[in-house]
Amino acid sequence: MPEKGFLAWLENNKFAHRHPEIWKYVKFFLVGAVTSLPDWGSYMIALYALRALGVNQLPRMLAIMERVVEQRAGFSLATVVYAYMISTAIGYFCAYILNRKATFQADNSVALSGFLYALMVVFTIFANSLVVGPFISGLIGRVGLPAVLSESISKLLVMSIPGIWTYPLCRFVIYKKKKEEPADEQPNAAA
Repeated sequence: MPEKGFLAWLENNKFAHRHPEIWKYVKFFLVGAVTSLPDWGSYMIALYALRALGVNQLPRMLAIMERVVEQRAGFSLATVVYAYMISTAIGYFCAYILNRKATFQADNSVALSGFLYALMVVFTIFANSLVVGPFISGLIGRVGLPAVLSESISKLLVMSIPGIWTYPLCRFVIYKKKKEEPADEQPNAAA
């Protein structure tokens, strides 16, 4: 008896079998959308919780960011940075697990893929913190939106842009299968 349900449909639909590479990207995008919820949610919670706790200073090693990012929407830079780090760790951890299992069905070493993924995340955090984030926040900040809306839009855009480099890295480096199955090798229906 065939499996029923949404997950079974995801893996057994005709489009997935005819276009496996496009289907992997679609699943990667869906995982990103799903894992953006805990990322964005934890960011907003941490942002307000850290402000309520009075967190407003960065350690010296992160003080360079004060020159790059201005105070945003009534939140101190320290509050924004810590909230970003907390939420990004949560979001990327969820994405690692789901992409490893659901998108790429990786069979390579968990330790190696975890290490490579961590390197990619560190690069992404620095790229977002020093380049992408300040640029997007500067653009959104000039519009004059309320703080919650401004921070939400900025966070969602900053979460989306790294897909430009994260998909190719995940697909071809991090979750590389030990043995690739040829795309035209389909189970013989006549047998």
